[in-house]
Amino acid sequence: MSSRPEPTLRTVYKSVDGHDVHLDCFLPSAQCSNVPVVIWIHGGGFFDGASCDYSDVNLRGTLARGWAFVSLDYRLAPQVTLDDLIQDIRDGCEFVRDGRLDQKLGGGKVDGQKLAVSGSSAGGALAVFASYTLSPPPRACYSLYGCVDLLHPSYNAPVNFPSGHISYESVSSHLQRDGPVVSHSPAEVDFATMVAHNRTKACFYTIQEGKVLPWSTRAPEPIDFANPSEQLAGYAARELVRRAKEPKRESIPPTVCVHGRKDLMVPFALSEELVETLREAGVDAQLIEEPEANHGFDLLPGTWGDKERMRVFEQANDFLAKYLA
Repeated sequence: MSSRPEPTLRTVYKSVDGHDVHLDCFLPSAQCSNVPVVIWIHGGGFFDGASCDYSDVNLRGTLARGWAFVSLDYRLAPQVTLDDLIQDIRDGCEFVRDGRLDQKLGGGKVDGQKLAVSGSSAGGALAVFASYTLSPPPRACYSLYGCVDLLHPSYNAPVNFPSGHISYESVSSHLQRDGPVVSHSPAEVDFATMVAHNRTKACFYTIQEGKVLPWSTRAPEPIDFANPSEQLAGYAARELVRRAKEPKRESIPPTVCVHGRKDLMVPFALSEELVETLREAGVDAQLIEEPEANHGFDLLPGTWGDKERMRVFEQANDFLAKYLA
């Protein structure tokens, strides 16, 4: 395998209180013309990650289709709130869609109207939350093991990682709400062992404690999951579908979900229930499962180039292709 391609362009797509937020753009070829764009939203539990956090499956799979791959940084919790993260993704989508990205590339390179939004884990949730609240929505949305329902009981249950217990003292420096704003913190984790370091370890701590929702939204505890506030209810994709104006297919984009049944960090049921709700609402939706896969299975070495392991990801790209033509 050759080395990972360098971005065609790295540029600021928004500034907030003097803090610049960047994106990386990869073009399928130097000679490309008006190609569709797939925006990628990295994972990291809302607390960690960077625009460079994508797998060959994500990047090379997109470029092989002749589409541009645009990976967004976004501000990270808990120094900002989940609403701020979602707004960053919306702003990144509009930067692409209104032609500012194409202008930065010199013009005539990408067609920002032919837009799909994708992401994994927390990035899959952000892709969904932003796509379902953009007007008009992108042409399609792709969630890879996304935590698309932050109110789901199983998502808010404590998790015992096989790599061992994480103490608050070992990660507290990353979780101070009044600390400096961060929007680029590359993941430091081995998904084969689930051993994490630095800010990624802080992310794992919030999952371990079942505290992702209160720590990312600053909602007072205890949270009444049976009767959540109006704001908290908006962090469940199924609720966003129910709130959408009629006809739903004009305000909710076609959505494909890829998920491993043995995911220890984001329950498979979250994707399963979202797809069921979408279909009931008349929205084109597909669930693609990998029966034996745990979280982060696209990041395991050797996946790109292995026809059988790539099967589920190519099926997801087939779904996107229907709407990016």
